[in-house]
Amino acid sequence: MTRKTSSDLQPDVDVAIVGGGVSGLYSGWRLMTADPASSPIISKWTKGGKKLRVTVIEGSARLGGRLLSARPPTMPKVTCELGGMRYVSSQMLARSLIENELKMARHEQVVDTAANLAYLREQRLRSSDLGDAAKLPYRLSWAEQQALTPTSPAPTLIGWAAEQLLPGVSSLSGDALRSFLHKARIDGQPLHRYGFWNLLARVLSPEAHELAIKTIGYDCLGSNANAADLIAEYFDFTPGVKYYLLNEGYESLPWQLEARFKAVGGEVLTEAWVAGFDAVTFADGSTGVEIRYHDGRPPLKARAIVMAMPRRSLRLLRPEGPVLDPARAPAVQSLLDAVEGVPLFKLFMVYPNAWWQAVGVSQGRSLTDLPLRQCYYWGAEPTTKIDPDSGHAAIMAYNDATSVSFWGGLRQRPLGPNDTRPQHFRGTRGHDHRHAPTAFGPSHKAARNEHPYRRNWRSHKAPDAMVAEMHRQLKQMHGLLHAPEPIDAAYMDWADDPYGGAVHFWNPGYRSEQVLQAMTQPVADFPAYVCGEAYSTNQTWVEGALQTAEIVLQKRLQLPAPTWVTANV
Repeated sequence: MTRKTSSDLQPDVDVAIVGGGVSGLYSGWRLMTADPASSPIISKWTKGGKKLRVTVIEGSARLGGRLLSARPPTMPKVTCELGGMRYVSSQMLARSLIENELKMARHEQVVDTAANLAYLREQRLRSSDLGDAAKLPYRLSWAEQQALTPTSPAPTLIGWAAEQLLPGVSSLSGDALRSFLHKARIDGQPLHRYGFWNLLARVLSPEAHELAIKTIGYDCLGSNANAADLIAEYFDFTPGVKYYLLNEGYESLPWQLEARFKAVGGEVLTEAWVAGFDAVTFADGSTGVEIRYHDGRPPLKARAIVMAMPRRSLRLLRPEGPVLDPARAPAVQSLLDAVEGVPLFKLFMVYPNAWWQAVGVSQGRSLTDLPLRQCYYWGAEPTTKIDPDSGHAAIMAYNDATSVSFWGGLRQRPLGPNDTRPQHFRGTRGHDHRHAPTAFGPSHKAARNEHPYRRNWRSHKAPDAMVAEMHRQLKQMHGLLHAPEPIDAAYMDWADDPYGGAVHFWNPGYRSEQVLQAMTQPVADFPAYVCGEAYSTNQTWVEGALQTAEIVLQKRLQLPAPTWVTANV
């Protein structure tokens, strides 16, 4: 495709942001609320008193990206998180945005308690047993057994192993930890060249590795991702760090950003799937971007494009133009492949009562090596004022990596070309750039008028076979032959297109701190930028989305830093 040029060609907007998740809406809001004179780039665009024009383009009918909050019809006051669910007190950007600037109501999340269950190899233990090697159904070495104590239970075996490989690493956190890991060498090779599992195998027995992964709850934390970054992911929580949930659901964060963005003149387009983009030359001689859509609507011309998109969404764009054409920008292909998407699966079950309290658990999470992996005792909603324990209760099953495929096998599948079920039932993995993804969730007007909480729940109903199997595993985990049947359930599999995973990890061989900077502007002399969690050094968190957005805004577009960011934890 050749560059378009015309003596009278003008941009339709100054900045087009593709992706209506947190990083996209946040970038739009920051651009629209900045003083144009504070940025040499923006001041040129607004010369003569023009107003900055920013448009956020979202392919689906829903804004929010991988944050997806829903409420069951029978529990209208309980918010269930089918996507990202929390931030932590040590995350400077997310905490400052939510607490200082937006002032959103929040509450601390209970995660681990001594009374919670650990159902491993058909033995039912309590979390308090995980520091006692004699009670664990695993054949550990003498050194591994000695490493376990009540204050250093089974999940800390990975940290213990990392300390054997890199003495002193377990005492570090934050910037000091990352600096240490970037300088570290094993056998003369920098740490980022190794897969984490490859290194763990040197000091952990297979039994200890399996025990640690099963009791951490996340298979991906013991995976073979980039060792430098995965060790940071494991250790980057200082003692006393707190987890927070937003009272109105994590998806209320992008809702707030959207409202603020539109209030200052920002434009949002939904159900507008971008197919690709190419270079264009405007009448003033500057280089811009022409954005094309799958549905054939007229292209949008912008002075700059910000792709607030994960790896898979970027790969779904046509391989054309100065950024994504492999022949024109081969180095960008390597940058794109620096990360891998990690599948995550969540399923919420609504029951007539909190039957799990019969075995002494009521908050936080329990763990198992069954495919459900983690269950969070999410919340209850009384149906009468007289008996507050009489109401419906919700439990969340949460798993990642290999367990996701187990639940994928219980999804409803298309019956043929005339299948009219919602897209989320159809197994959408494997699209290529020639096909536009179907809009996420319902797109008809009646659905758009429905409250997002209700729409999100209804649009993600779990099929009967999945619900029955999850109910069976929950009973097995809790040691009960009988429990009331669930009355409702909803799920989300984040491996589907256009996401390709709920979170991302760096692949071995890449220096994340270098690729991170390069990805924010993949081609140095072209106004195309990338932000989002995927190519950050705070992967798996909203913090990573904000981190890369700020690099685009401050380093690439030369905006000043936001004044509301504070470093206190």
